[in-house]
Amino acid sequence: MVFFYAMVAVMVVEIVLMLVWSPLYFGLGIRLFSERIPATAEMRERLVLNCLERDVATQEWIPLVFRALPDGRMAFRESFFLAVSGRYYPVMRGLVVVDAKRNQVRVEGICNWMTLGFAVLCIAMPMVATSTWPMLLILGLFVYCYFIQRRRYHEVAEALREQMRTELPEAIMQLRRRVG
Repeated sequence: MVFFYAMVAVMVVEIVLMLVWSPLYFGLGIRLFSERIPATAEMRERLVLNCLERDVATQEWIPLVFRALPDGRMAFRESFFLAVSGRYYPVMRGLVVVDAKRNQVRVEGICNWMTLGFAVLCIAMPMVATSTWPMLLILGLFVYCYFIQRRRYHEVAEALREQMRTELPEAIMQLRRRVG
């Protein structure tokens, strides 16, 4: 029973931290996805992180929502907006980190706390009561949702690569900076 109350408390805390876009929440956790994009200083100057929401917009899935954090990183997650489009359980929240020291931009996917809690529960319950073994099927659902999100996070990385392309005319970049 204590585990149940702890899970509810974690769920409430996670939702609140997600809604207030807490920098600590978006930076702390287990990395399930990481894509590093080489980026020279010239390429990093071309980045317009404010345009990412538009650049990765899709009608197929629920929209990704982006928010700049005070330290310059860009956090993102699935919208809470109810959509008729494809729905899945979000197992990660995302972070875009511009790393000037290493000349790279990283797109990271950090495991949601509730996903981790449910995974532990799905593994622990069959050990306590053998009749609960069907709970292990939920882990398969998490893996399926991870692959959906992984593809979406690759799309974020592709949008960043597209922004940093040096072939884009400077006039288009100026327009993007004004719109973003």
